[in-house]
Amino acid sequence: MKIAKFTTQQKNKDRLNVFVEKDGKEEFAFAIDVDVFIKYGLTRGMELEDDFVRDVLQAEEQQKAYKAAVNYLSYRMRSVSEVHDYLVKKEVSETAIKHVIERLKEQRYLNDAEFAKAYVQTKFNTSPSGPIKIKRELAQLRIDPNTIEDVIASISHEDQLEKAGKFVKRKQLETNRRSATEVQQRIQQTLMQRGFTFDIISEAIHTFWENEDEDVELTACLTQAEKLNRKYSGYAAFERKQRMKMQLRRKGFPYDVIERALDRLAEEQS
Repeated sequence: MKIAKFTTQQKNKDRLNVFVEKDGKEEFAFAIDVDVFIKYGLTRGMELEDDFVRDVLQAEEQQKAYKAAVNYLSYRMRSVSEVHDYLVKKEVSETAIKHVIERLKEQRYLNDAEFAKAYVQTKFNTSPSGPIKIKRELAQLRIDPNTIEDVIASISHEDQLEKAGKFVKRKQLETNRRSATEVQQRIQQTLMQRGFTFDIISEAIHTFWENEDEDVELTACLTQAEKLNRKYSGYAAFERKQRMKMQLRRKGFPYDVIERALDRLAEEQS
């Protein structure tokens, strides 16, 4: 069969429809990118052998996948694995994906080392994430382990301490309604979930936690005591008080503060 004509697609001027002559009639054969058209020197009247057509269509798949990948990369940096998985979802063959990824690497559109470096800087500076969580996320993106270790090491001890410390100072404000012990436990749990080490968390609390104002802790204990008093209102006075003491201790309030809060509550109700 031979090429009868070419037409430009209306919705995409960079793509051509190829028609062939068959049984004296023009019949649509396939569509290709204009770069593939130029590369293979297609012309009207050219005879098309099966092997040649197979090569053209393979080049077309690669070019189409390449343009899809470039568009995908236009929004933000991507890891190699992200581009690979994106093209898999587009039902691109593994052979074409490998070709596209190598081409993108050569053109420096893809570079896992640079991606990991930028990822760490962005994540650490604009999200609550700490080093351990970021390291886990990079591993999920299939970044080379040695690369991960290198970029994680770029997060200084001082920067980690400062970030954790800001969270400590912000959460300490909750001591107006919770015990210092409970707030510190919540801080530890949250920062560990966010990917900070126990050593950094402990140092941040030690460094940034300000000495508690006794009146603030007493007020917080009294607030909790009032809630518990309502909760255990159906119990006799002695048993209610014992249950309240037990719950307040579990919440981390010191014994002397609990006694003062319960005395204050009794005075208010008398």
